[in-house]
Amino acid sequence: MYHTPTLNDACHVLTSLDSIPRPYGDNEGDPINSDSVYYSLSAAHQAMVDHAEGVLKIYTRTPDQQPNNRAIHHLQNRGFKAYLGQDQYDPYRLVGVVETQEWTLVISDPKTAEDDF
Repeated sequence: MYHTPTLNDACHVLTSLDSIPRPYGDNEGDPINSDSVYYSLSAAHQAMVDHAEGVLKIYTRTPDQQPNNRAIHHLQNRGFKAYLGQDQYDPYRLVGVVETQEWTLVISDPKTAEDDF
């Protein structure tokens, strides 16, 4: 049975990300789920990132896929920098990040195909 992630679930996956070492290369400041970092991680670490991204995307959104401001505020109270809001150019897309002490995790919606042209 599926359950909605709690604040403790979200905090647990975020703190577990800090145990992942930064891979070699010019990626300082890049989010952990960016192409420059993600594909340099081990398979186990990639699974941790995928799980954290999934948990945070569910936790920070309401059932109708709007930003859950209460959840974001709770993350901020726990010491994580968090933001989720409408994209400047696409009002149907949410953009946001959650920052731990070591990493930034992007929790944005995927870009639409029109953005690639």
